[in-house]
Amino acid sequence: MIDHINQHLTILEEDKASAIKQNEAEFIYHFIKEKNIKKTLEIGFAFARSASHIMAATGSKHIVMDPFQENYGSLGLKNIERMGFAGLLEYHNDFSHNVLPALHREKQQFEFVFIDGDHKYDGIFVDFYYADLLLEEGGFLLFHDTWMRSTQLVLSFIRKNRKDYRFISTPLRNLCLVQKVGKDQRNGMHFREFYNLKRLFVHNIIMWLSTGKNTPLKKLVFKLKEKVK
Repeated sequence: MIDHINQHLTILEEDKASAIKQNEAEFIYHFIKEKNIKKTLEIGFAFARSASHIMAATGSKHIVMDPFQENYGSLGLKNIERMGFAGLLEYHNDFSHNVLPALHREKQQFEFVFIDGDHKYDGIFVDFYYADLLLEEGGFLLFHDTWMRSTQLVLSFIRKNRKDYRFISTPLRNLCLVQKVGKDQRNGMHFREFYNLKRLFVHNIIMWLSTGKNTPLKKLVFKLKEKVK
């Protein structure tokens, strides 16, 4: 099935560095198969690499949201059509801060939520807030782009303030998996400071690599980065 996806998946060359990697998508596929997960939700869509692996693993309906498909030439939707997964996809051409509250009002519940949409801190936090409301007890949240300070701070908040979640190690450095293991028992005054310095150096290095002129030094660092798993 993974070979079938790879044969039909098209990703623009200029976006390959930012798209979810093949080994990350395969991790998602095998994790979902292992846990026999069926009810899935994804924030972000892009070229549909992760979405296609999720649907291949579940064989069930998958809900996604992405208001920027036109920016990708609608390749995500076209890829899904070519793979034969269109009948499993519920696509919302809208922002997550509109779609997620509506799903909550409908009392929908999910076993697995992949958060890979807005990468600003407040956007990720809002996505986590609603994903938590939509997640079944025992369900899993997966965060992408953990090199980013914005993602790291949301994860730090969860670690310090949400004892109803446990962190599960993954073999991939750019993914973070957490499981909802209970109910939120905080009172209305609860707060634990969650600022940290984790991966600040990595964040600044990657920001330097992704902006400005492409110098020989940057090319060398990119080559070294690709060799590090």
